[in-house]
Amino acid sequence: MERKRNIILATAFGFMKACVLYVSRTGNTKRFAEAISESIKSPIFDIEASDPTNFKDYDLLLIGTPVTGFNAAPQVTSFIKKLPEGSGKMTILFCTYAVAKGRVFGALEKELTQKGYRNILCISKKGIKPGKGDFNEATDVITKAISCTRP
Repeated sequence: MERKRNIILATAFGFMKACVLYVSRTGNTKRFAEAISESIKSPIFDIEASDPTNFKDYDLLLIGTPVTGFNAAPQVTSFIKKLPEGSGKMTILFCTYAVAKGRVFGALEKELTQKGYRNILCISKKGIKPGKGDFNEATDVITKAISCTRP
């Protein structure tokens, strides 16, 4: 699902163009990504159907992955390796998991840092069944992190 909106986020320090990117296996990460997208009014893209070079004009990438064997989904790692240089750009990493989040954030942060991105937040959510919970607390944390961020 891709929503084409061109929303610029107002932060305490200026304006940022943001988008939400995700890979989902069971639907949990997709639902988390949709909740984030709706919360911050930014477009959402499925990583598996996206070209990493199409995101060079975004100031903030919110990247989501399910935990697979205590690691990020391989598609997410591959996508990050193909992203253009991100000097001055920021990321927020999010994941969903069933048992434990493992090494997901450390590995992704390392790849992003090598490309010049600055990660401002890592947030995880244990998988929930449809209709059995929501992502409100997590999206509130993300919204607050964005509002306090310097572009």
